[in-house]
Amino acid sequence: MTYVGAYIENVPLPDASADIVISNGVINLATDKSAVFHEASRLLKSGGRLAISDIVTEVQLPETIVCNSTFWAACIGGAAQQDSYRSQIMAAGLNIAKVQQNPAYQFISDNARNASRTFGVKSISLLAFKP
Repeated sequence: MTYVGAYIENVPLPDASADIVISNGVINLATDKSAVFHEASRLLKSGGRLAISDIVTEVQLPETIVCNSTFWAACIGGAAQQDSYRSQIMAAGLNIAKVQQNPAYQFISDNARNASRTFGVKSISLLAFKP
């Protein structure tokens, strides 16, 4: 096994070099999620899997949340609306096989819990395949 340090949107590995790409709570912090999903697709071999656990929202977040550093630190400020998140994955050429909510996930701060209730911010796990 080899460790390669890189940005998630630009991994210095050859095309179709990975059997699986895994992300746990990172993509919500990327400003260009579409680029992340295209990079994952580029890296995956045919039949390869993308396994994600991440934070998404039921509705689009207002600028007061998106531009708030406290909400970014709580992994909420960068969370994408769930339908947009899935569409970006499919636009990258990946087929979504399974999405499940992770109801046991709890936000720590009162602000984060309030945003969770107000905007439907939640943790999901997602599995996608490259055809």
